Amino acid sequence: MKELDQQVQYDIAQVKATMAIEDMAPDSRTLEDLEKIAFGEKTADHVIKEIIEEYKNG
Repeated sequence: MKELDQQVQYDIAQVKATMAIEDMAPDSRTLEDLEKIAFGEKTADHVIKEIIEEYKNG
């Protein structure tokens, strides 16, 4: 994976901190998706659709 710049690292840290407030820990897939969004490889809408499809199909 590409090198994360400081802003992306900060943004991901903020997501992790927000999740921690809710007593949630991001899994490796979530962190990977956040990085792909940061690099423009995926959109947030695409990730949301993937998650919906995964849970819709069991």
